[in-house]
Amino acid sequence: MLDATDPEFRLIAQYEARRVQPAIPLGTRGRLGGEPFEVIGYLQRQVVDEPFTWSEYLLHNPVHGMRWLVEYHGHWVLSRAASGVPKSTKGSVTYQEVAYRHFQTAKAKIVAVSGEFPWAPRVDERAVVEDYVAPPKILSSERNAQEITWSTGEYIEGGAVWKAFALPGSPPRRIGVGAAQPSPYAGAGRPMFLLFCSFLALAVLVHLVFAIVSQQRLVADINAEYKPGTADGAMVISEPFSLSGRTSNVMVEISTNAANSWVYFTLTLVNEDTGVAKAFGREVGLYSGRDSDGAWSEGANWDRAYLPSVVSGSYVLTVEPEGPYAIHWRVRLTRDVPRPLWLWLALGALLVPPAVFLWRRAAFENQRWSESDHASSGSDDD
Repeated sequence: MLDATDPEFRLIAQYEARRVQPAIPLGTRGRLGGEPFEVIGYLQRQVVDEPFTWSEYLLHNPVHGMRWLVEYHGHWVLSRAASGVPKSTKGSVTYQEVAYRHFQTAKAKIVAVSGEFPWAPRVDERAVVEDYVAPPKILSSERNAQEITWSTGEYIEGGAVWKAFALPGSPPRRIGVGAAQPSPYAGAGRPMFLLFCSFLALAVLVHLVFAIVSQQRLVADINAEYKPGTADGAMVISEPFSLSGRTSNVMVEISTNAANSWVYFTLTLVNEDTGVAKAFGREVGLYSGRDSDGAWSEGANWDRAYLPSVVSGSYVLTVEPEGPYAIHWRVRLTRDVPRPLWLWLALGALLVPPAVFLWRRAAFENQRWSESDHASSGSDDD
């Protein structure tokens, strides 16, 4: 390194320069942001005592001045000198009414230099670098013993860089998530929420329509007393009743006065026209008491069941109770009852896409911040 102010060009420093091959050759010209730029300088930096390195290309335009094109792990940022000093708060800074969150602070050194610069950079020259992000924007400061400089940048796709400078081949493969890389899920939250609300409203509307057009007609009501070990506890057969209208469900409601006991019901719905029978069993039981923790109860002395897709016709219902104690029971049959279960199932299905969306968005951000000073304890730095 020579002293340009000395007429004899006094030697200031001499060292063996590291040979570097920038991915964008010096002298290459291209257009970024609609303006022409020429690559005039290249720096390679490394975090002190760590293997993390990145590249910085100095771009020049005689009218618009200097720009920096920064690349690391296949991620690119186009930056320029900030106009003014950002306002700092704890853990963040504000610049031009945009809040930036602190990403990382590192002590970096120059490991390779090539080309022209507005100052004399030296290999092993060191500075403290701080990055603040508000994707796709990034705000960076560089501090040494003499000064602090701020720069503001914006994420740019590697394909756009290659196209701008008409470079052969493909840009470096991206590794991980860049500090300023915009999230592909950032703008999809509101449309996802509106779409979810629209389908939920449609599901509720369909349920209400079915509730309005459903018969919900009581077709049978049977009361009896069960006495074990006597003839009165035998099977009860209802009077014939009619199930009319479209093929739909039948709701069976069982109520008893069971207390600290149980009773099992065998019920059979018989179509008198076809002889087809649908048999099913239900058990009810209620237990209660008091212990050192206070009063407690378990079970219920009533039950409800649905028989789906019952065709129209004339039917009878047989009821055969079985249990240890005498009880009074009642069985009611209601035709064509809308079930809120389908609405809940629809809600569960509708929640799946938003849940997957939120999980993927959180995973993307977690991967971004795993490389920062604020990585969670469960993050993987690889």
